[in-house]
Amino acid sequence: QAEEFIDYESLYLSACVGEDETVEAAEALCASAVKAAMDSKAALIVALTETGSTARMLAKYRPEAQILAITASDSTSRQMLMLRGVCSMLTASFVGTDAVIKKALTAAKEQGMVKSGDIAVCVHGTKEDMPGHTNLLKLTPVP
Repeated sequence: QAEEFIDYESLYLSACVGEDETVEAAEALCASAVKAAMDSKAALIVALTETGSTARMLAKYRPEAQILAITASDSTSRQMLMLRGVCSMLTASFVGTDAVIKKALTAAKEQGMVKSGDIAVCVHGTKEDMPGHTNLLKLTPVP
């Protein structure tokens, strides 16, 4: 109930850096993902992350949408429990990112996080199994 009164756009803007500061590509992508989630009223942000840094960067901007961090690491999955608005899911591998995302969206739907037709913002790298290369953002409907 208290979440209804949170001004998520103000939280996002306060987390953004000043005009004279530069950020890494992954940070810029995560900020854009949160903005895209706000603009599209996305119900979920899906992050494929090996080390958890992508999920941490997303959580920094305090999105209203839940963040689902997909990882192949048990320790990273446990670390995600400490982040506000983030839940994690284990996967065997990141090879075939479209299939991994589809499986994640199905699991999120089963857990009641999203429903069919909702929009999900997905963030991952084009190089599978390469930590630190988050460079892709896409909006996808929940099947």
